[in-house]
Amino acid sequence: MARQRAAVIGAGLAGAAAARALSARGLDVVLFDKGRGPGGRMSTRRASTPLGDVSFDHGAQFLTATGESFSTLLTEAQTAGAADLWTGRTVSIDRGGNAESLRDKTRWVGVPGMNAIVKTALTGMDVRFGRRAVRVSGEDGAWIIHFEDGKTEGPFQKLALTIPPEQLIEFLARSDGEFSAMIAEALAAKLSPCWAVMTVPETAADPGFDGAKLLGGALRWMARMTSRPGQTGPESWVLHASPDWSEAFLESDPETVARALTEEAFIRFGLPLPVWSQAHRWRYALVTEAPGTPFALDPTGTLGCAGDWRLGPRAELAWESGDALGDALAD
Repeated sequence: MARQRAAVIGAGLAGAAAARALSARGLDVVLFDKGRGPGGRMSTRRASTPLGDVSFDHGAQFLTATGESFSTLLTEAQTAGAADLWTGRTVSIDRGGNAESLRDKTRWVGVPGMNAIVKTALTGMDVRFGRRAVRVSGEDGAWIIHFEDGKTEGPFQKLALTIPPEQLIEFLARSDGEFSAMIAEALAAKLSPCWAVMTVPETAADPGFDGAKLLGGALRWMARMTSRPGQTGPESWVLHASPDWSEAFLESDPETVARALTEEAFIRFGLPLPVWSQAHRWRYALVTEAPGTPFALDPTGTLGCAGDWRLGPRAELAWESGDALGDALAD
């Protein structure tokens, strides 16, 4: 008897977890992702600057693990040299500038970047990048994926969708099948945006921390990339704007955003102005309202969706969601 085929759309943590679960249950799995590499919001950006080559983790800043499955992945990645503990000085700074050390916790980062952890999770998998899926046709046991370039793949007996809810809604609305319940849940989910700025200051400076959670002003978080294991090159920082500021300036041009956030970091913390900076808009960054269940299936039980948007704003929840969906589809 031929092995069943499964497809996963999205090669972030949820997609990797779903693919691993399906593969472990004996299905042939292929992943498709519209990006150039794995990771989703755990992507790593590399750049050449006047002071040298640098890399930035401009999305997820660190990971924590409470459950066995995600802890196993992080240990696996550490063994492979793809993850390590970040022991940098982390603080919380209130509106008045008062700093307090953040409570001790084990913070994991990818080496040399966050996407190395996702790459570890996808080891041995058939992953195809640069493929933007736009809809699916067919029915139970014969799903055909249609791509933006007009090409198709399939049939697949099982299909896992691990894309943000706004993209999921558009995808399902164009597709064949009964997806009204899934669309309703995706419509109810809420994610806030985040502007991220990657910056290389003209000179090195020590504001007294390597990572800071910030209250008041435009900035919500800033971190010294060169304090993290595996990071080399000139002094470099990532700045994250608050959800409210990001929403208010969502359609601003990246140059304006980069200037505003680097100037605030200079005024508040003395971080020297940049010789190089670049802004990236995460339109769907932080889950604020979620259905509360790890996955959803269509009436046939052969197509489902997963992601952190179903459970909450932690990377581990994305992993647990994808893992649960993979198991459910394999049953």
